[in-house]
Amino acid sequence: MITRLLAKARSFRRDETGNAPIEFVMWFPIFLMTTYSGVEMGIVAWNHANLERALDETIQDVRMNLIDKYDTSADAQWTHTLLKQIICDKAGAIPDCFANLALEMVTVDPYVGNPMLASGYEDPYCVDTPEEIRGKDDQLFEQGTSNELMVIRACVEITPLFFGTTLGKLAQQDPDGQYELHATSVFVHEPI
Repeated sequence: MITRLLAKARSFRRDETGNAPIEFVMWFPIFLMTTYSGVEMGIVAWNHANLERALDETIQDVRMNLIDKYDTSADAQWTHTLLKQIICDKAGAIPDCFANLALEMVTVDPYVGNPMLASGYEDPYCVDTPEEIRGKDDQLFEQGTSNELMVIRACVEITPLFFGTTLGKLAQQDPDGQYELHATSVFVHEPI
């Protein structure tokens, strides 16, 4: 009887047919989460590239004093709202861009340093930055004048496409579960 049991144990050990449903159940969730994370990463990268490009193109127009092609009024002055609108129009694919975009811009003295790096302003201001960290009144936005060095930061929040993916767990999110995308640009106002 022992020899029969040993023979069956040897044949079971040598059998390589496997059991496909068990392997499928074990590996399929891993492949599915990897696929969802890849798609999510692609969407985040696409939105970030759109934000960077839109900010760069808008700032090029500001730097060259071409803002009047967007605002045809006699006193074509660019404002925070106009810059947001232009960036959102150029970004295109960012969902609910105008409501979720926040801009900060300050004049920088090249011999002193960046005032945005002063205490409390290291991180870009985003739409739902908590009041105890920085209130809406603390948002920095200065238009500057000719020949001044300016730094502009944009922050937009996007909602993840798939909740619970690996990327969603690893990426830094705000308390609402949205991703914050940041873009920064530096320019000098050209003399008029």
